[in-house]
Amino acid sequence: MAIALDTGFVHGNGLVPVFMQAPQVRALWQHVDSLMSASGHVPVRDFDLMDMHRLAPEMIVCDVDIESCRNRLRFVGTRVVEVFGEETTGRYLDEVNIGPFRSQQLAAFNLAVASGWPQWMKVIVSASVDKSVPALQPTGLIYERLVVPLAGDDGAVKQLAAVVSFREDVCEQSAFEHVELPPGRY
Repeated sequence: MAIALDTGFVHGNGLVPVFMQAPQVRALWQHVDSLMSASGHVPVRDFDLMDMHRLAPEMIVCDVDIESCRNRLRFVGTRVVEVFGEETTGRYLDEVNIGPFRSQQLAAFNLAVASGWPQWMKVIVSASVDKSVPALQPTGLIYERLVVPLAGDDGAVKQLAAVVSFREDVCEQSAFEHVELPPGRY
């Protein structure tokens, strides 16, 4: 089941939207919110992975190739590699296993490039239904991801930074949720 949540229902809990539950996702959101320019963009020149080194195992950073409409993985954290079962640094995002609801997840990454707005996703994986995540335990897995576009001086998206939080849980069925986060709506 795939759900696109209506951003009209996004209400902030302090500085973080209430649907963002994972501590890693909340931490990245707060960090990039502090970097956001008046135009609503996060400048790529201000984003430094070492400022968030504790999140690095759950982070990915992609270079955006506008000509090919593809995103090349520049950095993939160790926890992401462990869960998905392969080292993917240097490969294109559309070439690697990103779990179930692949087309919806890739669309959210592409939407981050097209709109310049952060994208939040939650993927619920039922172990009895889906075998696309090698580290999946017999119960199931929930992962929450925040994708943040990083803009160059010209305002065009040059990179995407994302954090993904994984937790085991009992999952009856697989599901996908997505929220686009335009400036001023969160």
